[in-house]
Amino acid sequence: MQNQNSSLTGYILIAISAVTFSAKGIFAKVLYNYGLDPVTLLALRFAIALPFFWGLLFIYQSERVGKRDLILIILSGLVGFYFSALADFYGLLYIGASLERTIIYSFPTMVVILTAILFKEKIDARKLFALMLTYGGLVFSLKIFSGNLNGHLLGAGLVLFSAFVGALSYILTEVLSKRVSSVKISTYSITACAFAFIGTWHGAYIPHGMEVWGILFLLAFISTFIPVVTLAMGIKRIGASRAAIVSSIGPVATAFLANIFLGEHMDFMQVIGMVLVMTGVLVISTGRKESKYAPQ
Repeated sequence: MQNQNSSLTGYILIAISAVTFSAKGIFAKVLYNYGLDPVTLLALRFAIALPFFWGLLFIYQSERVGKRDLILIILSGLVGFYFSALADFYGLLYIGASLERTIIYSFPTMVVILTAILFKEKIDARKLFALMLTYGGLVFSLKIFSGNLNGHLLGAGLVLFSAFVGALSYILTEVLSKRVSSVKISTYSITACAFAFIGTWHGAYIPHGMEVWGILFLLAFISTFIPVVTLAMGIKRIGASRAAIVSSIGPVATAFLANIFLGEHMDFMQVIGMVLVMTGVLVISTGRKESKYAPQ
C-alpha cells in the first residue's frame, strides 16, 4: 500500500512538473506584451528563483563539491541555462508557445545523436525509428512542405539551437550526477546562469508596475523552481522511464494554455507534427528499463 501511494505521488509530481514547465512560454509571451526584452526577463526570472534553490540546498545538505566538479557545474549552468534559455526566449519572439514547446520536447533525440557522435554509441533500429518520427514531426509542425513558414524559420532555428545546447549540458551533468546531488547541480548551475544574465542585463531596464513583477514571480517560482523540484522528486519515486510517459502531457498542456491565454491555434498539420514528436521522444525515453532521456 505504501509503494502504491509513493507511485501515485510520483506520477502527480511529474505531471505537476510537466504542466508548470509548460507555462513558461505563456508567461514569456505575456511579459513581452508589457515591453520586456528577453535579457531583462531572464535576468529577473533567475534572480527571483535563486533564493528558492538556495533554500532547498540548505534543507537538503550533502557532501561538499570538489573544485573540478564545481567548475564543470558552472560551465553546465552557463551552457545549459544561459545560452539555452537566451536562444529559447529570443525564439519565442518569433514563434508561438505551442510550437516552441514541441521543438524543445525533441531534446532527448538530440542527446541520442550527440552520444553517437561523441561516444560512438550505436544508433539501433529503435532509435533510428524514433529519430525519423521526431524530426518528421518537426517538419509537419513547421509546415515546411506547405512553403508557408510565416517568418518562423528564425524562431524555430533559435529554439532548435536551445534544445541542442541543452542536450550538450545534459550529457555533462549526467556524468556529474553520479558524484553530486541533483539539488546542488541545479542550485550551482542556476546561480552561475543568474549572475551571467544579471551581468548581461546590468539594470539597463527595470520594469514598472506590480502586475509585471507579479508575473515575473510566477514565472520564476511556478515555471522555474517548481518543475525542477517536482521532476527530481517524481523520478526518485517512479523512475525516469515512467516519468517520460507522464511528461508527454507537456506539449499538450502548452497548446491548451496557449489557446486559453494567448489565443494561439494549432492547425491539423501542426497537431499531427506534435503527436509524431511526442511519439518519437517516448520511443527513445521508454526504450530502456531506466531511461536517461526523460524529457522536461
